[in-house]
Amino acid sequence: MLDPMLLHLRDLLRLGLVWACLVGPGLLAAEPAAPAAEPAPLRPSYRLRARDTIRVGVINEADTLVERRINPDGTVDIPFLKEIVKVGGLTVSEAQAVLEKLYLRYFKRPQVVLSIVSYAERRVYVNGFVGKPGSVLVPPEETLTLGRALSMAGGILARGSRTDVTVTRSLNGVPTPIQKDMSKIDKGEEPDFPLEDEDQIYVRDRTF
Repeated sequence: MLDPMLLHLRDLLRLGLVWACLVGPGLLAAEPAAPAAEPAPLRPSYRLRARDTIRVGVINEADTLVERRINPDGTVDIPFLKEIVKVGGLTVSEAQAVLEKLYLRYFKRPQVVLSIVSYAERRVYVNGFVGKPGSVLVPPEETLTLGRALSMAGGILARGSRTDVTVTRSLNGVPTPIQKDMSKIDKGEEPDFPLEDEDQIYVRDRTF
C-alpha cells in the first residue's frame, strides 16, 4: 500500500495534468508585456514646455537613453551628462542640437534623437455668464484663443457681457487683469486674444 503522502502527491499531479488539458498551453503562458508608449505626434514648430515628458538618447549608445519630465523651470536632468539642461522654449531640433554639443565630450559625432512621450496638460478656466463654466483643456501643440475658449465653455449667455470680458494672467507671479471686448473681436476689428496656461476668464453680467 502506498504511503498517504505519496498518494496525495499522485492526486495533485493528476489534477495538474487535467487542468493543463482543459485550459490549453496558451492560457498557461505568461501574458505578453504591454507595448511601450508611442511618442506623441509632433509639429516641427512645437516648443517644449514644462511638464512635457521626453525620451532622449544618442543613436547606437543605449546607455544614454533616458525618459524625463521637464521641470517647471524648463530644465531636464540628463544622468549620462551629469548636468541639468535647459530645453524649455526650444523646438525639438533646437534641443537636439544643444544636447549634441554637450555629448561631444563623450562621443565623436553624437546623433541625438529626442521625442515627446506625452504633452503637459494645459488648462484655462472660464467662469461667469457662460453656458458651461469650468476648466477648458488646451489642445497639445495649439494656441487656444479667447474666442475659442468661450465657445468650448458653451458660449456667452444672453445675459453675459461681450464687451467686458476679463482675462486674469499671472505675470511674474502677480495676478494681472486684461480687459477684452469680444464684440470687437467678433467684428474683426482686433485679433482674437491668445491664452496661456492657467489663465482665468470671467464674463460679467451685462445688466450691471
